[in-house]
Amino acid sequence: MATLTTTFSQTTTSRPRRFSLSIVTSKPSPLLNLPAELVLDILELVLSKTKPSTLTTISKAISRLVDIVLYRTVVLHSKESITLFHRTTLSRPQAFFDNHVKKLVVSHKPKNAVVLQRVQRAISVCGGVRSLVLSTWFGIDCLASVMEGRTDGGVSEIILQAPDGIDSPLACTLKDDPLSDSVTHLRICEPGEAGWTAPKDILNHFGLLRNLTHLQLSRRINSNLDNDRNFEAQVCDILETRPNLGMLVVVIYPQVWSAEDDDVCASDIWDMMSNVAEKDERLVLVQGKIEDWGMEWRHAETKTGAQFWAEAAK
Repeated sequence: MATLTTTFSQTTTSRPRRFSLSIVTSKPSPLLNLPAELVLDILELVLSKTKPSTLTTISKAISRLVDIVLYRTVVLHSKESITLFHRTTLSRPQAFFDNHVKKLVVSHKPKNAVVLQRVQRAISVCGGVRSLVLSTWFGIDCLASVMEGRTDGGVSEIILQAPDGIDSPLACTLKDDPLSDSVTHLRICEPGEAGWTAPKDILNHFGLLRNLTHLQLSRRINSNLDNDRNFEAQVCDILETRPNLGMLVVVIYPQVWSAEDDDVCASDIWDMMSNVAEKDERLVLVQGKIEDWGMEWRHAETKTGAQFWAEAAK
């Protein structure tokens, strides 16, 4: 077996066998002697500056841990990232994604049927996901595919950019199904661009939501006044009929064409919601900012669900 050699001038000296690579590589990595959570934290830090392929060559055990870090949160922020992940779903068994992917972020909005189908497949294969962040409504069947047959507690958090498409007729619904019992946190982050969708119509698509404790709804200022009143009435009804709801955050946005200094707090809808909040402290009002959804979630590993609710409660 070849050994490492060191050359000085014209003299070559063989290294003793105790320094050979065969001996070094046969020993398990001392990293594996550390607590698992600490090892994952170390690998996550290292992966921020090192290619995964470099670490996976150390050992099979390290390679498995790298997979845990890499796939714990999957962010599909572009057509290219969706294509790459789709290829991965074809090359690995379903059990791999069930065990590894705990948070799936789809911040890209599909522009054609092929990309849409790939996103729907990506959602359906991640059968162990606990948190779903979706740029648009991908259909009730798609949502049900990751909620059926769960023995691990199921999906606890769903974050939807906007309710566009959710107001379509209920062909298949979770309304009378216990699948949604695992959901405790539901966020509808922005008002829809395709028209008004009532809060109750949104919630009906997710089922009974019997264990919901945190809910976010959104509204825009200077919109239809009748819909504002309807929104107010439904928010009051949600608070009244859901005693287990610990917090209902209503984020109120300026109109997309409004000036940056447009006073959201002076709007009619803000005044309506303020009156409701005075009667029920569970209702929290937040001023919304028009931001790039894709950029916001591009580095979703830095975001936590608890962060939003904690900031809203301040």
